[in-house]
Amino acid sequence: MIYPNYENGSIINLVSCITSALGNSPVTHKPLAFLDSDLILKKKNVVFIVLDGLGYKFLREQGSSFFSRHLVGNCTSVFPSTTATAITSFLTGMSPAQHAVTGWFVYLKELGTISAILPFKPRYGGEIFSKSDIYAKDIFKQSTIFENLNRKSYTLTNDFIINSDYTKFYSKGSTSVAYKKENIENFITNLMTLVQDIPNGKFIYAYWPTFDTLAHKNGIHSLECKTHFQELAKALENFVYSISNTDSLVIITADHGLVDSKKDELIDIEQHPDLKDTLLMPLSGDPRAAYCYVKQGMTDMFEEYVDKNLSEICSVYKSPQCVEDHFFGLDDPNPRLWDRIGDYVLIPKENYVIKDKILGESPHHYTGHHGGMSEDEMFVPVIAVES
Repeated sequence: MIYPNYENGSIINLVSCITSALGNSPVTHKPLAFLDSDLILKKKNVVFIVLDGLGYKFLREQGSSFFSRHLVGNCTSVFPSTTATAITSFLTGMSPAQHAVTGWFVYLKELGTISAILPFKPRYGGEIFSKSDIYAKDIFKQSTIFENLNRKSYTLTNDFIINSDYTKFYSKGSTSVAYKKENIENFITNLMTLVQDIPNGKFIYAYWPTFDTLAHKNGIHSLECKTHFQELAKALENFVYSISNTDSLVIITADHGLVDSKKDELIDIEQHPDLKDTLLMPLSGDPRAAYCYVKQGMTDMFEEYVDKNLSEICSVYKSPQCVEDHFFGLDDPNPRLWDRIGDYVLIPKENYVIKDKILGESPHHYTGHHGGMSEDEMFVPVIAVES
C-alpha cells in the first residue's frame, strides 16, 4: 500500500509550491522539494492543468511523449485517491482532514443523508440541495487558493459542470471560463486565449476530466485511453508551442490514477447479508475505499465477519485509527471529518471493489476504478514546461 506523503511529496505539497510563491497567507504545508517556488514567482503566467485520472505509472508505460519528456517527478494523491477529495485539495490547498470532503459519497450529518458530493444532491438522486435552500456555503465553508493569491486567477472548466454548486463555490476568487465538454480543441483554444490575450500576470487553473471518464468506462489499459493519452500529449505540446515567449510556466498533474477491475472482483454487499445486517446505513466513500457505519452493539460481529470472509481481499481499519495514522492528513481534523468516515474503512486489495445498492439505484459496473492505495492509483506525474 502507498500512503499519502503529506510531509513533502503529495499533491497538497505541489499546491503549496504555488501558494508559497503567489499567495498572501501563511503556507501550512511544505512545498515539493523538486519544484522551485522561486521559478513560479518570477513567471508572468502560471498555468496549472489537472488531467483527471492520468496516473504516473500509466504515463511511464506509454513510452516517449511530450509528457515524459517534461516530467520532473511524481507525488502521491491524497486519501482516498478520488476526484472529489483530491480536487478539493487542489482548490483549497488543504488536506482531506481539513476540508472533510471524503469521497464521492459523503454522509452529511447536518442533512441526515448520504450525498453525491460533486453533483451536490442526495445519493438516491432527486434535486440538488440548493433547490431546497441548502447551499454550498452551508456544507463546505473553506476558502479557496484563488482568494489568497496575489495574481488575477482564472478557472477553466467544461460547460457541463461550470455552473454546478460545487464548482461555483470552489472557484471563488477566480474568473470562470467554460469550454465545450469533451472538445479538446476548444479546451486548448481557451487556454491560449487566457494566456495571450490578457496582458497582466495571471494564474490559470484548468481541469480536463475526459481521460478519467474513458478509463471508468473502458478500463485504464484500453485502446480508448491510450489513444486519448496521445491526443492530450499532442494538444498540450501544441499549446505550449503556441505560447512561446509569453514568460509562462505550465505545470501538469493529475488527481489520481486508476486500476481495472473485472466483474468477478466485485464485493457485492447484497451477497453478504450478514455483513449488511451489521450496517446502520449504506456504504459511503468510494468502491475502493468504503466507509462503514456499524449498528450499536454489532462491532464484534462486523469485525468477525470481515475477518472470516473478506480478509484475503479486503483490508479493514478502524476510522479513528486512520485519522491517527494520518491517512487524511497531518493537520488537526475538521470536526466534520469524524461524521464522514464512519466507524470502519474497508479498502479492497489488489483490484477488488466493494459496492452496495440502495432503492432506486441502477446497478452498474465500471471497469476503471480509483480511491484506493495501490501504486497505480496513488502516484501522479508532475510535468513542468517553461514557455
